[in-house]
Amino acid sequence: MRDKFIRWFTGAQPFVVGAWWGRAGVCLVRAKPMDNFQRVMEVVYEPCGLGFANQPDTGLSNRGEMVNALRCAAERLGGLEFTLALGIPSGDVFTKNIEIPAGLTTKQIEQISVVEAVSNLPVPPEEICADFLKHSAEMAAHTERIDIAFCKRGLIDELGIVAEDAGVVLSVVDRDIQAVHDATLWCANAQGSLKPVEYPLGILIEGDEKIFIVSRNALDHVSYVFKSADNDPSDLVVTADSVSKELQVYCRRAGLNFENGRALNQLFLVVDADSSTVAASTVESLSQDTLEIHPTTFVKGDGSISPVYGMMVALGMALRKTA
Repeated sequence: MRDKFIRWFTGAQPFVVGAWWGRAGVCLVRAKPMDNFQRVMEVVYEPCGLGFANQPDTGLSNRGEMVNALRCAAERLGGLEFTLALGIPSGDVFTKNIEIPAGLTTKQIEQISVVEAVSNLPVPPEEICADFLKHSAEMAAHTERIDIAFCKRGLIDELGIVAEDAGVVLSVVDRDIQAVHDATLWCANAQGSLKPVEYPLGILIEGDEKIFIVSRNALDHVSYVFKSADNDPSDLVVTADSVSKELQVYCRRAGLNFENGRALNQLFLVVDADSSTVAASTVESLSQDTLEIHPTTFVKGDGSISPVYGMMVALGMALRKTA
């Protein structure tokens, strides 16, 4: 969820390092405090040499290469003791919002979360990893709403083994698109241009692969692989039109409509260079409030260049806390 999905309590650790890994490589991000109470985000990227794949690799078919890249990236952070906060594909995590009686204990809510997870995954309760997040509720209310996230325990165990083999501890696991959402808002705030957040909002990441995320609220996100901007026809008007139409389709798939004009209240264009291939004017039909984000402006690297999507995931996970 927003602060955690599942955690192992292994004692207080001095640092939490945000992580993303895939066939392309491993990206680690550490938030380093500064004297003026600000933070600088330190980024380390170690390629795996397995070819590019935008989404994290939870199949772990090349565990040896992954472990070696993670170990090397961890060493480049200076050999400090830390725990990992890892962003994994949202398709591996199921989320659900349910209503429960008010006043239940944490243990009772945990049991409800597992029961709800088992009703959606055909596995025994002991093979489920589940977590929940409570919404604020009125004191006199008889019910309250909670967000549940759950997945198969085997997936978490596999990821934990990779981290253990690399000499680090996996402490927090969350959805990659949740991390991207949090990182985007952090970058917007860092460049001093974040207005009050208004949902639904969109995030278009431009990198080796282009991802479009629709955030219906702070925890409810869906993502799509964006294709039109990869085309390079001579008629730029046609390109702009195809980009706009494709994004409109994704908004409708996410349950948004254009009845009152634009489907999104805000749209963030996250780019990995000084220029964007999708101009703000191209997406005016989606949102009147469009902001371009350059995340590399707010991070400190050692010369290695991470895929922008991986860096955004690791950056968002670096904002987590273990307690």
